[in-house]
Amino acid sequence: MLQRLARTCYRRRWRVLGFWIVLLIVLVGLNSSVGGKFLDDFDLPGSETQDAVDLLEEHGFAARTGFGGQVVFQAEDVHDPAVRSAMEDLFDEVEALIAPGEVVSPYSEQGERQVNEAGTIAYAEVNLGDRESDEYYDVGEEVRNFVSSTDVPGTQVELGGDIFVEVPEFSSEVIGFIAAIIILLIAFGSLLAMGLPIMTAVFGIVTGIALVGLAVNVIDMPSFSNQAVAMIGIGVGIDYALFIVTRYREGLHGGMGPEQATIRAIDTAGRAVLFAGCTVIVAVMGMFTIGLAMIRGLAVGISLGVLTTMLAAVTLLPAMLGFVGKNIDRLGLPHRRRAEGAQHQSVWYRWSRVIQHRPCRPW
Repeated sequence: MLQRLARTCYRRRWRVLGFWIVLLIVLVGLNSSVGGKFLDDFDLPGSETQDAVDLLEEHGFAARTGFGGQVVFQAEDVHDPAVRSAMEDLFDEVEALIAPGEVVSPYSEQGERQVNEAGTIAYAEVNLGDRESDEYYDVGEEVRNFVSSTDVPGTQVELGGDIFVEVPEFSSEVIGFIAAIIILLIAFGSLLAMGLPIMTAVFGIVTGIALVGLAVNVIDMPSFSNQAVAMIGIGVGIDYALFIVTRYREGLHGGMGPEQATIRAIDTAGRAVLFAGCTVIVAVMGMFTIGLAMIRGLAVGISLGVLTTMLAAVTLLPAMLGFVGKNIDRLGLPHRRRAEGAQHQSVWYRWSRVIQHRPCRPW
């Protein structure tokens, strides 16, 4: 079956590539128009944490059940009338921005312990209550912009806490991709060979993320589902494509033609990819036993990401190998160019031969 699949994808590579492009465009478009909203449901029925949350809500402290932050300020004397008046005005403005949340001022009876003994540093608690995850960061950014644009003479004002965390420009996913590109370039020694696993992973990850956005309409998923899908997709997507590309190059170096090398790669490495992908999906779905809606949604999201990257590896990649053909080692790094058939002299080949000859006593 895999041989027939590989042969079909190789010979009808334009159709396969077109199918993936159309599928990607359609899913991304649907996600943009009818995609659902992510939810961060941290309810733990029957737990002591949930009992504490219920108790706070019962006694009128619902604003303190969600994320929050602190407005910290320093002055020669925080009790100075001018400083107090300016900071109370600032707290009133912040409270208006976060409504229906609350600000617990250090000048209030509830916040009298929020001043240090020297009376030079104090802070106000900013509590947003239970909100959508995106709203936390939107409100936090609004408060951050307001405070940074407000000048309180003789006072240094800083922000801290969950809602005021600034998202870095370069996400961990971007760093992961850059690291993967460098590693693949060193491993293959060819820009073209390096690009195939990256391209396959990108198609699989973006398709998976689009499916996750649509699946949110059916099952609740946490806001970090896309990040989880991207990170795991980078790992498995590149890994699966790496297996196949490596086996394909071995076939070419062994004298096979591009089509036969592709069929052999999918029939051997592709079989391992399908088995590994299904194993990961089954393992991830085991998270359903935890019993939390958020974790169940995360399991579904990750499974969709692994499924799409796995399918891309055994369908899209053979089509791309058809376009590349014998040119897979083109655009090679100068210091990595080798004569065809010289790969048996590599360090890894010699190391494996040593281990195989002396499995019990390698030295």
